[in-house]
This record gives sequence, C-alpha cells and structure tokens, in this order.
Amino acid sequence: MFQLILITILTGVVGLGLGGLIGAQLGEISKKARAIILSFSAGTMIALICFELLHEAMESGIHTWLVALIVLISAGIVVVLDYVVDSRAGHTDDFTACEDCDAKGMSPNKTNTKMRTKAVNKKRSEKLQLLVAGITTAAAIAIHNIPEGMSIGALYAQDGLSSALWVLLISIVIHNIPEGMTVAISLTTSGMPKWKAVGIAALSGVPTVIGAMIGYAMGSTGGSLGPAIALSFAAGTLTYVVFGEILPQSIKLYSSRKTAYAAIVGLAVGLVIIGSHMH
Repeated sequence: MFQLILITILTGVVGLGLGGLIGAQLGEISKKARAIILSFSAGTMIALICFELLHEAMESGIHTWLVALIVLISAGIVVVLDYVVDSRAGHTDDFTACEDCDAKGMSPNKTNTKMRTKAVNKKRSEKLQLLVAGITTAAAIAIHNIPEGMSIGALYAQDGLSSALWVLLISIVIHNIPEGMTVAISLTTSGMPKWKAVGIAALSGVPTVIGAMIGYAMGSTGGSLGPAIALSFAAGTLTYVVFGEILPQSIKLYSSRKTAYAAIVGLAVGLVIIGSHMH
C-alpha cells in the first residue's frame, strides 16, 4: 500500500508540480509542442486501455457484455462529473471556429464589434481573470485526476508494478506536465508569487492518490469479479479522459495531422512496452 501511495504521489503531485515549476520559471511552451505531447500521451493510454485493461477484464471470465456495460457506466459517470465542473466554471465543450460566425447568424461587422468589446472588458480585469482561470483550472484538474488514480490502483491491485502500470504512470506524467504549466502560468501572470503557483499546481494532483485508493480497494476484492469490474471501470474512465479531454485539447491547441502521428507513435510505444511482459 505504501508503494502505491508513493508512486501515485510521484505521478500526480510531483508531475503537476514539475509542470508548474517549468511554467513559473520558463514561461509557456508552444501550443504545437503541448498538442504533440498530449497526443502522444493519449496514444499510450489507448494502447493501455485496449491491450491491457480490457484484455485483462475479459480474460477474467466475465461476459463481454458486462465489461462493455461497466465501461459505458464508468465513462458516463466521468461525463456527468466533467459537465458539472465545466458548467460551474462557465466553460463550454463547443469549439467554434471563425468560419462558423456566419452560420450562427453573426455578420463580420457584428463579430468584430463583439470581439473588440470582449478585448476591452478583458483588459479591465486581466489579472483577476487570470487568477480565477488558474484556480478554476487547478480545481478541474484535481477532480479529473480521480479516475486516473482509480486506474493506477486497479492495475496495481491486479499485477503490482507491471509494465502496463509503468505505461500508465509515464503517460499520466507526460500530460500532467503541460497541465501544471497552464495552472502556474495563469497564476504567476496574475501576480501570485511563483512558489504559491507551483504549490497549487502540485496540490491539484492530490486527488490522484484518493482515486488510487478507491481503485485498489475495488481491485483487491476476492474472486475474479472484483478485479474485472475495477479494470473495466478504469478502462471506461480512461477512455473518456482520452477522447473527451486529452485529444480535444490537443486538437484545439494545434489542428494538424502531426498530432495524429504523435498519437499513433504513442500507441505503438505503449503496445511495445505492454507486450514486453507478455513473453
């Protein structure tokens, strides 16, 4: 149990804290680089979901339809959680491009006027908005880290420090770093001291440990049903994290085939690492 807590702290708290430190000291990396990093991370997670979590769950002997049902239920839970967090923060999941303005009944002149008005309003309270944005982002990351922690706990309960678990840990750290940078950059730009901004970024990783304890408890129950449910639940939550969070963020940051290439490379790397312990 101590080992699980330690690796989860290193993955969640230290990963986000490291990103916060980089963001506070060096500033923001390019959107292109962040998008490619996120896509690569998504690829490794897809390999983990398909070739480890779901494979192990179905090998346990429970019906495939039950695995699929648990995946849908767990993904649905995270969808609801995500919707609540975003609605409270005033975020939206719609990505509207400039070309869509006319389709929505807005003329170019009206669009330009609205854009200028928004720019003026933003300048009036820029620091306050950045502070709120940083805190809100940290809170959202904290809540979204719970299902990732559950996946860590479920895998650890099944196989301990396996190759598949290392794939998951590394992929989570990879996408935690730009998230920590986002939090720290917003907070330091608002005037907050760097050490406080880094601390808040790191603290947003604490729920990962809580999620790991829940996943471990589910995966440690007797018989084959408990671990199978835990693995299926972890697969569902990670599926939404990949397709509902990481990949949309990547596309929003940098819409290019290069992000697709990065995801494919990540999938291949994850598959090689997972396959290495099967032989």
